[in-house]
Amino acid sequence: MTLIERVQRLRVAAVAVNDEDKIKRRTGDLATQAESVETLIETVKRLGNGVAELRTAGVSLDADLVPQATQLAAALHALAESLPGQDTAAPPDALKAQVKAAHSFVKILRQSVEEAWAAERNPAGPVINEDLVATLGTSGIEVEEIRIKIEKAQSVLDVLKNRAIPELGDVARLAAALESLHTCGRQIAELVDPILARVIMGAQGATGIPLSSFTSEVLAGLTRLGILDRFSVCLR
Repeated sequence: MTLIERVQRLRVAAVAVNDEDKIKRRTGDLATQAESVETLIETVKRLGNGVAELRTAGVSLDADLVPQATQLAAALHALAESLPGQDTAAPPDALKAQVKAAHSFVKILRQSVEEAWAAERNPAGPVINEDLVATLGTSGIEVEEIRIKIEKAQSVLDVLKNRAIPELGDVARLAAALESLHTCGRQIAELVDPILARVIMGAQGATGIPLSSFTSEVLAGLTRLGILDRFSVCLR
């Protein structure tokens, strides 16, 4: 074999290696873009559910966003189906630009959904005096059922507050939890009025409460609750 022939063979081999390297890089690019498209499809689906859920609460987003999101979902599904047949020799610029544009729109849609849901899930709900509930329990008043309802409602609200995008049924869960707290508040108010509540809680403190606080109305209330015998007078 002459020197010229050897050089020519080396050049052919180098070109083949270079082409193989390009194909590997292109294949890697396609795999990366395919993962991005699948993630975008799942995100758009979640955001679509969020938009639908907000609508049940009467919350409307920008009128242009919803049809654009629908179009994007269809385009992403079509793109996902076409990726396995993409030519590994074709330049990836167009595909990358399409995925980048989808990411940009999803970011805008996500921000709109998150802001609308944050406003919806943080209403001025009822204020429950949980210390009072605990005090009533230690005073011998049956409040276990109320306490359990409060804990369940608060647990639901905590989950919803930590969820950036609403899921299907979240609006109903939110309404049910708030209504449960309202009901608990009414039940507590029926058990003890504010004056009686202050006496019961004050008596549980380290320094107690002045004897003058035990008016005839308070004594009648404690008697009605069946806990008058739990109070005692200490001379100082």
